[in-house]
Amino acid sequence: MTTTLAPTTVTTCEACWVNPVEGVRVTAAGADLLCRPCASGGYPRRVDLFPPFGIYGLTTRRIEAGRHGSGTPQTPPDQGPPLPHPPPTPSPPGTPPV
Repeated sequence: MTTTLAPTTVTTCEACWVNPVEGVRVTAAGADLLCRPCASGGYPRRVDLFPPFGIYGLTTRRIEAGRHGSGTPQTPPDQGPPLPHPPPTPSPPGTPPV
């Protein structure tokens, strides 16, 4: 089986990130670019830089579970002082805001 590599393909091993790429391991998930020691040792890639969701480390499970719980976003308990009414007049042009 042959694999075509793009000009933007990485040249450093995806398992150790130290040695240059010397081989390609084709898996069901795609192609792993590895150096000879990592390929012969069967080492996996360290990370997937661009998973299906496009965000590093984000998986389907983390999206469904939510980071801080589930449900719709809620306002914080202390929203701070109310905005002034009427709003203050802007500073004249060329002067620092007051």
